[in-house]
Formats: sequence, structure tokens, C-alpha cells
Amino acid sequence: MAIKYQNLFKLIGWICFGILIGFLIYKHLLPFAISLMIAIAINPLVQVLEDKLNLNRRLAVISVLLLMLLSFITVITFSLVELIHLLQYLTNIMPASIDDLFKEIERISQTVIDRAYSMLTSFMDSIQPQSQVILKEMIAETVNTLKEYSQHLLINALQQTINTITNILKASYYLLFILISTFFISADGPKWLKYLDQQAPNTFRHYYITIKTSFISLIKKYALAQSMIVMITGALVFMGLTFFNINHALALASIAMFLDLIPFIGISALFLPWIIYLFFTDQYSLTIQISILYLLLIIIRNLIEPKLIGSSIGVHPLFLIIILFLFINWFGIFGVLLGPIAAVSFKALGQAGAFTAIKNYIIKPS
Repeated sequence: MAIKYQNLFKLIGWICFGILIGFLIYKHLLPFAISLMIAIAINPLVQVLEDKLNLNRRLAVISVLLLMLLSFITVITFSLVELIHLLQYLTNIMPASIDDLFKEIERISQTVIDRAYSMLTSFMDSIQPQSQVILKEMIAETVNTLKEYSQHLLINALQQTINTITNILKASYYLLFILISTFFISADGPKWLKYLDQQAPNTFRHYYITIKTSFISLIKKYALAQSMIVMITGALVFMGLTFFNINHALALASIAMFLDLIPFIGISALFLPWIIYLFFTDQYSLTIQISILYLLLIIIRNLIEPKLIGSSIGVHPLFLIIILFLFINWFGIFGVLLGPIAAVSFKALGQAGAFTAIKNYIIKPS
């Protein structure tokens, strides 16, 4: 078995070129890449409107985009209404709880300060006058340093607020380009694909059809598995909170479902701060109830998630977690979306026999 070094170097060159193109697209053309993914996602619905209702392709695309925007606005509106109700409820109960919490902090702080002051006074009385002067200067320098640090923190907070507002404006600017690009890609995409299909060699066409079929099937299975996990989580949170007679169970369940979509964070971002707050505000009964619900959710998720993910796309959960970790480090929040796509792509390439073809390309049969 001998290696075809010329083919190997060609393959390495093409892989490096592909990585470079991908990096440049992410760095400079990310909105258009998102538009491409949205166009691929909405294409089945566009095709249904075009075939069943005999709509023009462009009109079908506009209808689907408007439906998406309407659905998004509806979900956001209902979520905001429920969130406002939750905030109103928290506004009613939080002042008393926060007041009690700060009174306890003040009591502990006062005790610590009194003891520290007594120790410092005793220490000052026991040292020489010159040392007292030096110690006072050190204390004054420490206070000034803390003051400067506080000012620096305040400036950073203001700068962060400005950056956040700028990013929101930038996101709305990107959204406009994404919608326009999605329309043109979805409307004219079939023509481009038809032209490329006519120009491509038969071997490439065979691999493309096989990979496309496997990829779409795996993506659907993965999306269905994730949706089932999120829905199960939301239903369990809602039933648990309702069983414990906790107000605004629907809003909290919706928040839990949203957080559940974020890898490495999940429902812990909701339950852990809540449990800590309940414990320090002496609501021990509710602390135990929420802790039990949280532990049940963790156990149930750990039981169902590996089976659902593994059986849906045939990728081991550990492999998926490693890919998610790498892609989040490389691409930030977009890695949450790109990681599963990469995992599914590897699986689709394997099912299409692409890795076997690569092996035959670079290795001579003995």
C-alpha cells in the first residue's frame, strides 16, 4: 500500500483553501452565509407554496419571509407580555426580600468592621509613632487605589453600555441585509443550482445528491431530537412549578426552554441563582422544592438526551460536545449553530462514502 503524495498534497491544498474561504466568509460575509442557511431552511415551505398554490417563486419567498417575521414578532410579543407580568410580580415581592437581605449583609458587615476596627486600634496603639505614620500613608494609598479602581469600573460599565447599544444597531443593520439576501438567494437559488448541476461531472453530481439527501435527513432528525428535549424540559418545568403552586409557571417554563437551547449553560442559568436567592432569603421550603425539581430535570435530561441525539443522527454525544466546544471557541455564539451542522456534515460525508473515496484517492491499492 503506497501513498500518492501528489494527490495527498493536492488534497491538503484544497482543504487549506476551503478553511481559508470559510474563515473569510465568517469574517467578512457572515450575514450572507446566514441568509444562505435561512434560504435552505425555508426552501421546502417555499416549494410547497409554489407547487400546491401555483404561486410565483418570488411571491412564495416573500410570503414565507413575512410568515416568519409575523411568527417571530408574535412569539416575542407574547414572551414580553408574560415577562412583564413576571417582572411586575417580582417588583411586588423583591423590595421586602432585598431589604431583608441587605439588612443581614449590613449586620454581618458591621460586626466584621467593628472587630477589624478594634484589632486595628489595638495594633496602632502598640506600634511606634513613626510606624503609625507609615501605616496611615499605606491605608491612604490603598483607599486612593480603590477609588481609582472604582472609577475605572464605572468607565468600563459605561463603555460596555455604549458597545451594547452599538451592537444592537449593528444587528438591525445586519438583519436588513440578511432579509434582502435571503429573498434573492431563495428566489434565484434553483436557477443557480440547475446551472451548476449541468456543469458538474457525473461523479461529483452523484456525491452531491447522496450527501445532500443524507445531510437533510440528519438535520431533520437532529432538529426533531433537540425540539423534543426542549419541549420535555419546558413541560416538566411547567408541571413542577404548577405542582408547587409557584406563580408565572408558563413564563418561567418559557425562559427554561430558551436557556435549554444554549449549550454549557442550559437550565442551570435559571435554577442555580434562584435556589441561592431562596436560600439566603430564608425560604427553605421553596428552596428544597426548586432543588428537587432541578435535580429531577438534570437526571431526566441525562437519561434521554444521549439516546435521542445518538439515535437521531448516529453521532455519539461526547463527539458532539467536543465539536460544540471547539466551534464556540472559534466562532463565538454562532458556534452553537455551526457545531451541530459540522457534526452532521461529517456523518453525511461518511454515509455518502466520501472518506472512502478520499482514501482511494491518496492511497494506491496493494
